[in-house]
Amino acid sequence: MEADKSLYEELKKYSILIVEDDLIALASLTNIFKRYFNNVITATNGYEASDCILSHKIDIILTDMRMPYQDGVDFIQQIRELDFNTPAIFMSAHSDSETLLRVIPLKISEYLIKPIQISKVLELCLKMFKEKTKIIDKYLYQLNNGIHIDLDDKTVYKEGEMVFLTKKEFELLFLLLKNRHSILSKIQIEYALWNGEMISESSVKTLIKKLREKIGEDAIVTVKNLGYKICMD
Repeated sequence: MEADKSLYEELKKYSILIVEDDLIALASLTNIFKRYFNNVITATNGYEASDCILSHKIDIILTDMRMPYQDGVDFIQQIRELDFNTPAIFMSAHSDSETLLRVIPLKISEYLIKPIQISKVLELCLKMFKEKTKIIDKYLYQLNNGIHIDLDDKTVYKEGEMVFLTKKEFELLFLLLKNRHSILSKIQIEYALWNGEMISESSVKTLIKKLREKIGEDAIVTVKNLGYKICMD
């Protein structure tokens, strides 16, 4: 593996989350992957892993299936419900149909039977990152105040820390970014986000206020008598 290390230099740009309840196996995997990844974050169950997702920028997840408190399937299902599309690789000692049926709806990248081959994991990671790089410009944005937004993963970062947005706040941010060369009126925002649903007169202003509190007051410009515009070059 050391002789092939130069093949995986690209991985140094990324972070991996390893979720494994066997502490010996976790320590072993951590030591190996630290040779290749910029940052290796670890957790011993799904609850710990969920906290990691909310507090770190994770580029890929390598998770065990069966763990105490919250297993790998429940963990991935939970983050998918939160709209996190981070690529996930499952590792398990089980290949029965019941287990596989639980995994299929979760949009996982690979299902590996233990003992896993490290080279296989590294190859999968490289493949996924290369595919993502091809479309990265369509989804990555940086605001003038330094806020980073990844529309593909639906994540927002401020000074390296994740900013958690509600579904409606992210929908507004997405709308402003997609129309970044235009000014959106209050009526346009109402129609796009609520599609004719009865809402209060102050709904748009309230949503704008809440989003500004999270991504910066200067991130959204109010154009008098016209509407709102995202502030970016």
